[in-house]
Amino acid sequence: MEKLPYNFAFAYFLKLSWALGERVARTLVLNRKAPPVAGVERDIPYVKGGNRLQVLDVFKPVGEPPFPVLVYIHGGANHLGDKRTYDRICRVFTSHGLLVLNANYRLAPRWRYREQIQDVAAAVDWAYRHAEAYRGDPSRVFLAGDSAGAYHAAMYAVEVIHPELAGALGTAPAVPLESIRGLLLFYGVYDLVTVGDSRFPFSKLFITGFLGRDPEEFRRAAEVASPVRYVTADFPPCFLSTSCIDPLHYQTLDMVRELQDKEVVHELVNLGKREYPYTQHGYLNFWFMRGARLTMERALDFLFHHGG
Repeated sequence: MEKLPYNFAFAYFLKLSWALGERVARTLVLNRKAPPVAGVERDIPYVKGGNRLQVLDVFKPVGEPPFPVLVYIHGGANHLGDKRTYDRICRVFTSHGLLVLNANYRLAPRWRYREQIQDVAAAVDWAYRHAEAYRGDPSRVFLAGDSAGAYHAAMYAVEVIHPELAGALGTAPAVPLESIRGLLLFYGVYDLVTVGDSRFPFSKLFITGFLGRDPEEFRRAAEVASPVRYVTADFPPCFLSTSCIDPLHYQTLDMVRELQDKEVVHELVNLGKREYPYTQHGYLNFWFMRGARLTMERALDFLFHHGG
């Protein structure tokens, strides 16, 4: 059977260009004016003897422990991105009294959906098992992420609810369902079957690199690894944020419909085009914009309401 098209040379050119641009952007703009925290520990391995990307940072809050725990998973279409770009976002959460763990994971096309899902599960499990060592409360765990990171946060939750799915993906989530107090899902992807046909730039390239070039494997993986298809009434409370001008806007709305159908507690911030005209995909990083400020304020309210 003929393989699906995938331009490896262009993918790696895009990865290199993005990495260089991201370093400049986070230094000059994205991580400026970050609030102070008690301390940061960098690049802690969450897999023994693992890859250089299987590491996380720990942001320590000021205050009286035990602290609720938040694991942040970065976005980047499963091909791009780095945890250091999210320093400021993590410091904002930490400055409000959360122990924050900010995780990297291996990226496509070299490592595809199984490896990435396994990495995120390992990072979350590490956070849960080591929370008390950092004065965190393992009975109050929140998962957060943007774009592909939101996808991975939602996938971890469905793996907890569906052990047979977790087994098929090669994970065994350690966090009990009752300890996951909520998910913060910023402009995420939840249905891999449809995302390749979206207006998001290079969507076919990204989804093929993530799921693989074999057409039959691609089809099976898109169905198996789409969290929107596994939502039940047991799904954790969710905070979701999206913008009407985001090409992936419909993905959040589809996820919200599933949450409504299953009567899952959730809150949606849906930024309108007229009131927030510049909130393209990735707007949470642009902390100086009104849409990003509103989203963060509402996300913090959600955390406090659910035990954060």
